[in-house]
Amino acid sequence: MKCYTCDAEATTREHVPPRSFFPKVHRQNLLTVPSCYAHNHDQSLDIEYVRNLISGFYGTNAEAERTFQIAKRSFNRSAALFHQTFGDFERILLNGEETGTFRVDLDRVKSVMKPIASALYLMDYGKRYAAEWNVFVTSLRSREDLAGLPSQAQRFRDLLSSIQFVARPAPHPDIFTYANSEIPGGIVFELVFYGSFTTHCFGPTADRLQTV
Repeated sequence: MKCYTCDAEATTREHVPPRSFFPKVHRQNLLTVPSCYAHNHDQSLDIEYVRNLISGFYGTNAEAERTFQIAKRSFNRSAALFHQTFGDFERILLNGEETGTFRVDLDRVKSVMKPIASALYLMDYGKRYAAEWNVFVTSLRSREDLAGLPSQAQRFRDLLSSIQFVARPAPHPDIFTYANSEIPGGIVFELVFYGSFTTHCFGPTADRLQTV
């Protein structure tokens, strides 16, 4: 059996999303796909960064708070990790509540989301995805967004909100849910973490790949 995202032999199972996103009380019956050792283990630092980022994000649910308690322990072990994640934190008011802004390493976020989309594609379509995913981290807001100014990102969010997604079954929906939609020439996955943090992954469908 081959790995879900490369031609290497699968010697292990990859959790979808990564197992560390789930508090210990919710680690039963997780979604998995066949994986080679490298794709199951080489991203551990990026996965830790993204889990800490999302679980500490404004507007997520109680399961995110439970997960963030684990993240706090990793921050206690590594001040550098905390600085990498929230080093330029700045307090602001949002909808009358105090929260904060900080710079996000989008490359690291996208590097974690792309394998999740590939794994979901394998589960839903029974074959490996042969193209590169584009990733839009829908929940992230720029300073222009927070100030209510027009932005290209907001126009893209409006476009995504017009798509009819089909929800797919997933265990522990308070932690992770997903849906997909086939659009002309492409496919879009909607990934939702801890009730609100949303990312969209999109790319060409198999018939489109033959002409690109």
